[in-house]
Amino acid sequence: MSSTLINGIGELVTCDGTGSDLLGVRSKTALVVEDDKIAWIGAATETPPADTMIDVDGRAVIPGFVDSHSHLVFAGDRAGEFVARMTGQPYDGGGIGVTMAATRAASDAELARLVEARIAELRALGTTTIEIKSGYGLTVTDEVRALRIARQFTSETTFLGAHVVPAEYAYDRAAYVDLITGPMLRRQRRTRAGSMSSASRTRPTPLTRMKRAKSSKPEQRLVLAYGSMATSSVPAQVFSWPSS
Repeated sequence: MSSTLINGIGELVTCDGTGSDLLGVRSKTALVVEDDKIAWIGAATETPPADTMIDVDGRAVIPGFVDSHSHLVFAGDRAGEFVARMTGQPYDGGGIGVTMAATRAASDAELARLVEARIAELRALGTTTIEIKSGYGLTVTDEVRALRIARQFTSETTFLGAHVVPAEYAYDRAAYVDLITGPMLRRQRRTRAGSMSSASRTRPTPLTRMKRAKSSKPEQRLVLAYGSMATSSVPAQVFSWPSS
């Protein structure tokens, strides 16, 4: 078992329900991590011995952020929409259509690579749990594909086939509603059931592991955010913290 002392914490936000704001903020605090679990929290002047030590020099330590709404499985960009808005043109949902076309044209490997890069950026900025919606495929096959790719990175996924009416159904919206409530939902249910049955055979990704840790009470997750992540040489680190 290896241990790491995190010392020099200016403020530790525990979210343990204490204090007037219920945030459980502690000042001049230290903590010890043993094999990625928070094993001790106490005064910086009373730290136990540890194998290694990280001095965060008065910075804050905060819980990991939870992003409950994201659409990370997409390709292309909407720079044209930004230009249009800057010139006073109203937004009419066309931007989603542009992204939908690029997403449909992208390969599985390209979409997975893009999601992986976006997840890495989120992790570096302290997000430890993320939900990913579909909604940029809008065909039965593409919506299934989007969520299959998303589940490689998180166990929290949402089917959003009703994101917008695609161009091919612009003059028959009722038919698209029938597609969503019929074939799309049926395929999603079958795919979801299959992915859940095989979950025990799939090696979880970091975000999946953290989500499981969160769900396995009485654990919470803690992200050590060392000041500005854009300038700090120490990356964000995530540990599970048993709460009593």
